[in-house]
Amino acid sequence: MILRILNLLFCLLLSVYCYGQSISSIGSPYVQNYTKSQYKAGNQNWSIDQGQDGVIYTANGDGVITFDGAYWEIYPLKNKVGARSVRVASDGKIYAGGKEEFGYFEKKNGKLQYHSLTYLVEPDIIQNDEIWKILFTGDSVIFQSFSKFYLLHQDKITTHYGNGEPFLFAHQATERIWLEKIPSGLSAWGPNGFTPLETRLTNVLVLLPFSANEILVGTAKEGLFLLNENGKATPWNTNSQLSQLLKEAQINNGIKIDNNTFAFGTIKNGIFIADKTGKILQHIHKRNGLQNNTVLSMVLDKQGNIWAGLDNGIDRIEVNSPFYYYKDIFGELGTVYTIKVFQDKIYLGTNQGLFYSEWTAYSYLQQLQFRFIPNSQGQVWSLETFNNQLICGHNDGTFLVKGNRIERISDWTGGWQNIQLTPNAPFFIQGNYTGIALFEDRQGWQLNYKFEEPKQAVLKLYPWENKTFWAVFNNSIQLLEVSTIDPSLKTLETFSFTEDFPDIQRITPTSIRGNTVFATDKGIFTYDKVLGKFDVYDDLNKSLGSFAQSARIKERDDATYIFINDGRFALVEWKENVIRIDSATFNVLENTVMKNYENVEFAADRFLFALDNGFVAYNPHFKHNLPIESPIIKGLQDISTLSSDSVRYLEIDKSIPYNHNNIRVLFSSPWYSSTPLRYQYQLEGYHNKWSSPSETPYIDFTNLSWGSYTFKVRAIATNGQVSNISQITFTINPPFYLQWPALLLYIVILVAVIMIIRRRIIEKIKQDKLQLRQKLRRRQEELLRREAEQNEKKFMQLKNEQLEQELEQKNRELANVATNIVYKNELLNNLQEELFHIKDKDGNKLSTDQLQKINKLVDNARSDERDWDIFEKSFNESHENFFKKLKADYPSLSPNDLKLCAYLRLNMSSKDIASLLNITTRGVEVRRYRLRKKFDLPTEKNLSEFLLER
Repeated sequence: MILRILNLLFCLLLSVYCYGQSISSIGSPYVQNYTKSQYKAGNQNWSIDQGQDGVIYTANGDGVITFDGAYWEIYPLKNKVGARSVRVASDGKIYAGGKEEFGYFEKKNGKLQYHSLTYLVEPDIIQNDEIWKILFTGDSVIFQSFSKFYLLHQDKITTHYGNGEPFLFAHQATERIWLEKIPSGLSAWGPNGFTPLETRLTNVLVLLPFSANEILVGTAKEGLFLLNENGKATPWNTNSQLSQLLKEAQINNGIKIDNNTFAFGTIKNGIFIADKTGKILQHIHKRNGLQNNTVLSMVLDKQGNIWAGLDNGIDRIEVNSPFYYYKDIFGELGTVYTIKVFQDKIYLGTNQGLFYSEWTAYSYLQQLQFRFIPNSQGQVWSLETFNNQLICGHNDGTFLVKGNRIERISDWTGGWQNIQLTPNAPFFIQGNYTGIALFEDRQGWQLNYKFEEPKQAVLKLYPWENKTFWAVFNNSIQLLEVSTIDPSLKTLETFSFTEDFPDIQRITPTSIRGNTVFATDKGIFTYDKVLGKFDVYDDLNKSLGSFAQSARIKERDDATYIFINDGRFALVEWKENVIRIDSATFNVLENTVMKNYENVEFAADRFLFALDNGFVAYNPHFKHNLPIESPIIKGLQDISTLSSDSVRYLEIDKSIPYNHNNIRVLFSSPWYSSTPLRYQYQLEGYHNKWSSPSETPYIDFTNLSWGSYTFKVRAIATNGQVSNISQITFTINPPFYLQWPALLLYIVILVAVIMIIRRRIIEKIKQDKLQLRQKLRRRQEELLRREAEQNEKKFMQLKNEQLEQELEQKNRELANVATNIVYKNELLNNLQEELFHIKDKDGNKLSTDQLQKINKLVDNARSDERDWDIFEKSFNESHENFFKKLKADYPSLSPNDLKLCAYLRLNMSSKDIASLLNITTRGVEVRRYRLRKKFDLPTEKNLSEFLLER
């Protein structure tokens, strides 16, 4: 029973000790910098606090800055006054103070609305005051300036002075209010006024609970004190390094991290973290991550990490984290390729040489100071311990490491890997740039033999059994047997990457739970030595997922391994034959290591991971059981206004107009880590399945239909932890044409339409009756019209027949006229011919003069136009101004051409035409030809037909 109690007490003390020492001294915690270009406000951040919902509030020269893990926002005080102090009350109000101004913010629709309280104070009282501290006491709020403080109680403000003395700063510890009056010193303040201390303390900048009856007091010039409940102060650790450093760095503020740990912010030298004994656990400053060494304010967040408001920027320091970093900010170490803890020292092999620092069993309690080992400059590839001696594989050869110096034991370049086939064997085998070498322990390691074969780079070595080992080359793997008596190598098996494996690119022999396996980029294989072939390890590959393609597997113990795949790490544990894989915890290491040269070393209770610029120590025993904060749904935005200068926020508690149905939902989870959270969401009524995880802290929904929707969102941490669900319900109004006014209008319109239709139907019936009567009337009229038309047609037909008869008659008359003219012309021609044969009574022919006179008379008779005029007149009457139309269409026609056209239209023969024109028949043909040319008639077109068509 007593033994059980002792064991219980030991475990309890051990747990308390481990909790107090959760802040390691190996390296530094991760520091996340937020620059003024990110939060878009002034440099100085005078005060910082966190709300119950996890949101960070900072008093900045431009106003109060808020940060919820995704979005920065700034809210100025009244009249755009900057802020000097900010505190969040338990009821959610955010109190803030600045120059001649103080008040509080309240949240509404995801935004802060400011309410000034200075109207409760006379303007001349607050003139030139700046509110530097805000404290809560009971249900009252204290706003402190250097000349006075204002007490807000039940919406009334009372002003309090220091009995003629100005104030320095107000503090709150153990539920009491403390103010320093100048020059009286620190006093306790209560309802009955000020109570001076037994010990006068001045320039007090820090008051922190230390124990049940003591308060830790930090002063600017006199160091640290412990103040008991009787008001007596005694110096604390006056001879410690911490007290001296805080004096030199000018302490400015402080916070209590846990019951054993405190953090002190300074003006000159960043943040010091110390335990109750005064031992410095961490010093965080500009050289190891802090943006600025002047710390104006600090707060411990709900995750146990420190937020620091700096003279230039805001930093978050992950003191409550399993990862602590040693980073080579100034490039003094280079890229770390290998780590080894050996004989109270830690060695780092880098591309610049070999470095060391002191290391104890509990090195997380001490600071590391790395020093360069002389003559080790160049690339260090490996560090191995054989027979309690440290061997360094180097680009320039192989070295024996002895404390802070090295001794060369081989000139063969590129000692990539060294292995012992059996523990504590008097020899080890090395794979290097050009082959394999044998080293022997002859009271100190020496190069024994360089094998002639193989003559190529050896990438990996791994012991097998009975002095055999595996050697990996660029495109093959061989099983070799070594003889150390008469040094020789024998090749037992050779396997080609292309022929014996499924086109692998790399292979690494290693061990898992006592079995040799082969890690490749196509999964893990095992070797069947009976059949002499490799088989895929299907069961293990399925369990490992993407880490089945790991390039390296590092064994810590029989049940714990680190798998490494392309810069990613996973902790794989076998517990009761169940495989547990944790890769999320190590997501913070992505993109910080040298790919293909990743390395991890196990030292005491830490995992040491080599980084591009240092290393990180991981505490596998660290437990962080705090739940993730539920996401905050900041509000809804109308996407259509995103391109404008002012973003339109939609009011969640009111229905959203339909024309604003393109919505962006903003959300964030105030959970702060070096790797971003991911979010899953769903919109009930639109898509009822959870989305894929995404780091984007908003989602857009476009063209939402009208109705009610419930938006749900949850956050997922890198370790797979899922937050509670946050949700909001909002309603999108129907479009205006589906709302009650529109529906009422539709009813009115419908009734009006029905009445109009009814009236139209009645009118239609009347119209149909009228149209029927009109139709009957029109039908009768149509019958009469048709009858009249038929009569008219008959009349026209008779008239046309009459006209045709008249035309025929006229044509006959024209033909008769033409015939008479022809007859007359023929008679004149015959007469003229007879005249040439007439003789006088003496039988002589008539004289020439007589013949000429007669011929002239005959010619005159022949050329008399009166016959033609009569003919032309009659012809025009019969053929509707034939000559005028023809002359208009063909202006080049001559009078004789017109005559010829008329004769041709009458279909007269060439002989008759020749007689009428008093020319020969040949002359008629010539004229016809000329006439065709003028008409431009084609050959196949008959001239008479053409004229008849005119």
